[in-house]
Amino acid sequence: MKIGQGQEIFLAGLLIALGAGIGCASLLTLPGSITLPLLLLALSVSIFGAWQGRQWTWMAVLAAFFCVGMLRFMAADYLSEQDISNFARETVKVEGILREEPRLTEDNQGQPKQRYLLDVTRVRMKGQEWQKASGGIYVYARHREAPAVRIGDKVTAAGKVRSPHGYQNPGQLDTKLLLKSQGITASLSAGKQGIKVEPVETAAFARKLADVRSHYRERMQAVMPKEDAAAIFAMLFGGYDGVNEDLVQNFTLTGLIHLLSVSGSHISLLAAVMAGLGTLLRLPKAATAVLVVGLIVIYSLLAGAVPPVIRSAIMGGLAFVALALDRERDARRILLVTGLVMLVIWPLLLFHISFQLSFLATAGLLYLAPKWQSFLRERGVNSFVAAGLSITLAAQLATLPVLAWYFNQLSLSSLLANLVVVPLVELLIVLGLFAGVLAFVLPFAGSVVFACDSLLLGVVEELTAQIAALPASAIWIPSLHFSGGLLYYVLLGLFLLTAEQREKLWEELKARRKVLGMAALVLLVFVVSWQMARPKELQVHFIDVGQGDAALLITPHGHAFMFDCGGTRDGAFDVGAKVDVPYLLHYGVLKLDGIFLTHAHEDHAAGCGSLMKKIPVKQVVTADEGIREYARSMRLGDNDPLLHKFHTARQGEELTVDGVRIEVLYAPSVSGGGNKTGNEASNVYRASYGKASFLFTGDLTKEREAELLAAGINPQSTVLKAGHHGSDTSSSPEFLEAVRPKFGIFCAGADNSFGHPKPEIVKRFRQMGIKTYRTDEDGAVVFYTDGERMRVETYN
Repeated sequence: MKIGQGQEIFLAGLLIALGAGIGCASLLTLPGSITLPLLLLALSVSIFGAWQGRQWTWMAVLAAFFCVGMLRFMAADYLSEQDISNFARETVKVEGILREEPRLTEDNQGQPKQRYLLDVTRVRMKGQEWQKASGGIYVYARHREAPAVRIGDKVTAAGKVRSPHGYQNPGQLDTKLLLKSQGITASLSAGKQGIKVEPVETAAFARKLADVRSHYRERMQAVMPKEDAAAIFAMLFGGYDGVNEDLVQNFTLTGLIHLLSVSGSHISLLAAVMAGLGTLLRLPKAATAVLVVGLIVIYSLLAGAVPPVIRSAIMGGLAFVALALDRERDARRILLVTGLVMLVIWPLLLFHISFQLSFLATAGLLYLAPKWQSFLRERGVNSFVAAGLSITLAAQLATLPVLAWYFNQLSLSSLLANLVVVPLVELLIVLGLFAGVLAFVLPFAGSVVFACDSLLLGVVEELTAQIAALPASAIWIPSLHFSGGLLYYVLLGLFLLTAEQREKLWEELKARRKVLGMAALVLLVFVVSWQMARPKELQVHFIDVGQGDAALLITPHGHAFMFDCGGTRDGAFDVGAKVDVPYLLHYGVLKLDGIFLTHAHEDHAAGCGSLMKKIPVKQVVTADEGIREYARSMRLGDNDPLLHKFHTARQGEELTVDGVRIEVLYAPSVSGGGNKTGNEASNVYRASYGKASFLFTGDLTKEREAELLAAGINPQSTVLKAGHHGSDTSSSPEFLEAVRPKFGIFCAGADNSFGHPKPEIVKRFRQMGIKTYRTDEDGAVVFYTDGERMRVETYN
């Protein structure tokens, strides 16, 4: 390749090499003493090759960028000794500067909650002096009336420092890494004692922008319902706080959820509208470019100028300026260079869904949209419709593997929604921004425009609900792993070839058709033989649902059952909808043959309600506590039709599916038993396949374990889900001796306040030779067995 030729391909290669280096460094632990010499060697070879004009020089340059990616990840992943994360599990007092506006919400009981993001400056442990500290920390408080605090104020709080920890499951966002990419490395709960604020007079630009957003929020809340104000504010500046759940669900189904967050797609959409307006008004190209950039700059500032917004604005702004000036090829180069620069500066962005979607959506706009637009125009489609359809198709196709991995959902109604709803949303955003500006000068006039915006929102909500209700509005798509995603983008790349390139490729394939045909036949025979020879396996997934129990069983022929569903005691987070359902969809489970609940406590049963609303479930088997206990735990009405699927388990019941036997091994009766509910009511279930078996004990107490053994029940199993998350109220030595498991699973939340699993119980398991796994440390734990052999995979 001669110098100056294939620049886009070369830049794309550099970007891929850099990303591969970052990805490898996240998986492999290589010391800098090895990586740095490799980088120097690759640079030396690159310089020599360029000086000698060797054709292989590009490979050395790619190797150098690969090493740069590894080194940049290691540097970004390193935390200094002063970082607040080094005080994890310690009770301290922290002092810091408020970085952004507080997040004010309410729990399910209507009690106020606050979240503050501080840049830590000092920390003090009990009995010690203040010492310098750094890093970002989330402080959670529960003031009845939140204190007045502004960006830049000094804030002090006391409590136990915890490391950020999300739900470690396939397809789940890596919360810890996402927060780390924003410089947030710890959290602290100040409880009811709250925070202390020391006002600091500053002319911080961020504070002035926050005041502008507060102006918008207050003006909207004065003239429209609270939920309407929250929805319009979200469309203007991003966020989901206070937004009606039905609206979020309908926007998700119709592929419009990006309109509730300031991402690359949001920036691109606004820029596209402005570019289209410039074309409609026949403005000079330079004027159109200024219009696009001006809108992006103003909008980004109003949205808070936070890093994700700035990155999206830079990416979308540069690309659209080039497009507005009819420099499409330059726009592509700019996108690739921007991606390179961003990953060199912020390597952790590679794992941030916002960056992934922003970059891919913009790439789709630049590479795919023109192709689709030409294709549609050639077939007589109106130019306006062709432009809207091409942008939607391009964004969906470019981001499909990411959407499949995280959401397993493709919106078929997004084309209609983009044609019908998006123009109204754009008008709503323009009116909203204008109303806020007008309200500064003429408050009454601004209020009138905001009121009109609220009426327009009603139209948007109704149209979106109608489109979302259409048959097959959104369909399930399987998760694409690395190899599948790579093949997808290779095939998508063929669409970008010119007619001449496609013809040349076809001629090359025809010339080698015998070799390719033989290779395809060998591959087909190999895949078929492998599938036929592969033993039929039972899968049992212990899902990370935090401080709770949830397990998924998939039979050899795809029938699926759940054993408990997890859930939080305060109902602050919907585990069923936001953890269980995504996990099931990730593994292609679209319906459940049954759910077996050990007892009605929220950390075992609360997630079942939301799960049943989103995925068909044939039956729910419960302990003997009464239907109302389960309805209360799941927050279902006493007459909810879903409760008709519930029935109380009876000891000795069995169900066999695909050779997998599920037994109700123990079901204590609590009818008329006074206070014998909750943990003491826990059922015990066992699933067996061949010589492999799994025992699910819920929160079974030692006393109930003794009763089970006294009744002559043999609980022997290969895998034991430890009772009560590893509490010392369960797992007696006598019970473990009777079960004789080879593997033990502790289902517990990271840094939970109960101290589960208890160290003495963990020690007891190990002393008895039981191999243990923990969802708080290992993430999701998956067992595969053909009835003879057992293999285990962990997600973390």
